[in-house]
Amino acid sequence: MSWRLVGSNNHELGRSPSVFRALGACCTAVERLRERIGEAVPIVAMSTAAAGALSGVGAWTWQLALDDQCVAVAVRTFRRQRECRHSLQLFLSAVAEAQVATGVTHTRRLRGLRLPGAGDTPGLALRGGGLR
Repeated sequence: MSWRLVGSNNHELGRSPSVFRALGACCTAVERLRERIGEAVPIVAMSTAAAGALSGVGAWTWQLALDDQCVAVAVRTFRRQRECRHSLQLFLSAVAEAQVATGVTHTRRLRGLRLPGAGDTPGLALRGGGLR
């Protein structure tokens, strides 16, 4: 089980860096992130082990750390540092106003997934099933 933050257009803005064994642990991680987002340390770095279309070239990625522990990561890599930083700012802005979706969404593929009650507000969704 893991969490992901999606915008009002249902695009992923960030996600959990790890998988949790239980719903309670996942919910605790979400609440910790929301309560302490102001203390989170952003790390923007170039990755040499990029996947997909950027394979073989340096690509930018971001993550957030709390107490020297990674608590959120970018959902993809970026060709330009400014795009990566913009993605991070979108995530940070959305965390403050996100609503936690009720229930668990079981999915293998994330494309086209609609959150329960999704409207104009970004949301944090807990997801299970199809874990890699």
